[in-house]
Amino acid sequence: MNLPDPRQLAIWAITSEGLSLALKLRDTFPGILHVPESLLPCPAPYFSFSRLADCVRERFSHFKEHVFIMSTGIVVRVIAPCIVSKTKDPAVVVMDEKGRHVISLLSGHIGGANRLTVAISEKLHATPVITTATDLHRVPAIDVIAVDNDLFIENPEAIKIISMAFLNQAPVYLHDPYHRLEKSAEAGKMIPLTTESMVPGRAELKKSGPSDLPDFRSSDPSAAVVVIDDRLKRFPDSSLILRPKSLIAGMGCNRNTCANEIREFLVDKLIQFGLSLNSLKCIATIDIKSDEAGLLDIARSLHIPIRFFTREELSAIVSPNPSKIVNQHIGVPSVCEAAAVLASEKGELIVPKQISPNVTLAIARIDFSLSD
Repeated sequence: MNLPDPRQLAIWAITSEGLSLALKLRDTFPGILHVPESLLPCPAPYFSFSRLADCVRERFSHFKEHVFIMSTGIVVRVIAPCIVSKTKDPAVVVMDEKGRHVISLLSGHIGGANRLTVAISEKLHATPVITTATDLHRVPAIDVIAVDNDLFIENPEAIKIISMAFLNQAPVYLHDPYHRLEKSAEAGKMIPLTTESMVPGRAELKKSGPSDLPDFRSSDPSAAVVVIDDRLKRFPDSSLILRPKSLIAGMGCNRNTCANEIREFLVDKLIQFGLSLNSLKCIATIDIKSDEAGLLDIARSLHIPIRFFTREELSAIVSPNPSKIVNQHIGVPSVCEAAAVLASEKGELIVPKQISPNVTLAIARIDFSLSD
């Protein structure tokens, strides 16, 4: 089992015995110790506090994983004001001072608290305490499947529909046209949707225009459905929508174009072509735009990377819509289309060059059968 990233783990102790266990834990799970001023000096790098609740409130969102060595009641009280949602909260694990039990308290699936609990238990020979129903009944946890396969959970409130179906041994249907779960063992416990039920024909998968894609329908509107798709569609109300990171936005812009103008154009075109913003994997452009504030701000606000390519790299891609003006001023026949194709590892260009007064945009879809 992979150990937690040391930059993302906070270890909390409030007694001398708890600190001894924290130091032992830190030998295997490097992280930042958090201790009260009364326990100083501390023989390891630490962050000290005078009041636990205040420090937790300040530091809670700075880490992806927390281990509290103290009573569960204390932890519940101090983290309660910090809890936001199951898709955003960090993992919270509680240990007793004797190191006998390790309890997965918060974000067991998406945050990874269950995995951290098991990992700590194995290393310290403690008893793991995991109470999530899917783990207890050994049925698939769809939120874990989503995280493991880099799928964005668009409507987390539907997770319970899928989980309850698994727990009740009811059918769970899977719409996965790009085969993101093909290599997942859990996929075998779901029923693939067929052309006759909800999924349009294979030939339609390459189209992006909303008028080309009929709405998905089901003879059973209450059926539990897992949808993995980058297209904006009307899916059954009982669907859990998981967005694959499959789209690349190749972009160009005039110097000093503001971020709002770039974002508005990007969002409008995604909607026009029936594509989800949540499936955007990265923005791609030419390297002379590496200091373009508007593009950098958009990537930062969307929490996605931006990739830069040289003139030589872009020129090697045959663009369906080359520009003489761009070639004259920049030295390449295409920026947005060529960058999108390059960043998608030569995937399919599904939205050709779109032009506004200051922005150009093209979108490519990653071919997962090649990238995997």
